[in-house]
Amino acid sequence: MGVSLNMINTQECSDRLLKDKLLRASNKFLTMFQLSPVGMAIVDATTGDFLEVNDSVLNSAGYTKDEFIQLSYWDITPKEYEKQELQQIEDLKRTGRFGPNQKEYIRKDGTRYPITISGVALTDIDGKEIVLGIIEDISERKAHERKLEHDALYDPLTNLPNRRLLFNNLHQSLAHCKREQKKLALLLLDIDNFKPVNDSLGHKSGDELLISVSQRLQGLIQRETDTVARLGGDEFVIMLPLITNDHDATLFAKKVMDCFLEPVLVGQEYIDISVSIGISIFPEHGDDELTLIENADKAMYQVKNEHRNNYKIFMPLR
Repeated sequence: MGVSLNMINTQECSDRLLKDKLLRASNKFLTMFQLSPVGMAIVDATTGDFLEVNDSVLNSAGYTKDEFIQLSYWDITPKEYEKQELQQIEDLKRTGRFGPNQKEYIRKDGTRYPITISGVALTDIDGKEIVLGIIEDISERKAHERKLEHDALYDPLTNLPNRRLLFNNLHQSLAHCKREQKKLALLLLDIDNFKPVNDSLGHKSGDELLISVSQRLQGLIQRETDTVARLGGDEFVIMLPLITNDHDATLFAKKVMDCFLEPVLVGQEYIDISVSIGISIFPEHGDDELTLIENADKAMYQVKNEHRNNYKIFMPLR
């Protein structure tokens, strides 16, 4: 009897120690779970219902904890991610984990935000199958990436497409015009006497003038296919794809000149300006981006060398 009693006491002691260790480990995990700067959630592996969630997830999603716990994983997941979700389930079954994957969640107000998510399959102390998800809100990172992309493609002063984006758009438009057997016109324009104006008024006023010019040019654009870009300095390019004849290009050039009949307000002063415009036409004057730009530039300088404040279609040397 003594031996049996001793064995029972030893077993009870071991059980208590194990329970204490489990309790301490559980409390430590919950503290880490709640204080983690990265979003964490525990989901019922069978139903997809949220069992626990930390403040990082709640702050991004805009829910209170009581509201969030009433939700299923599928309630905050846009339907277009269904295929990705099914793949995650397959990965969990096969390897016990998934991710990291990028997707979006739906906030309480209906807007979306980008996340990366990873998960691992676990079994809790009661034998229930659960998934521990690590959810990182990457809104700031995505915004930074968009800004970098924008800065690489748009002029910082006028917010017009820059040379790089112009060439990208021109390359695509030329391919489209070739398929449709349509013409494309490039209007390259330069502000007449910009340097003296810039020197006399100062660079800040010169920048204001460039912004005003860009706004007037943008106001002429009516088709989604047309593009106004800043090539650099006081040079701008207007791309007109899918035109039927040269008259379409010259008609637009007249509109450009007419839009500067009214003086431009720079600071507290009105400035009279004019522009010189060179025009090149695809396919007559080139079938690639660089050739068309160069030929429009040559035509523009012909205008500059004559009377300025005019336009001219490129004429190849015979």
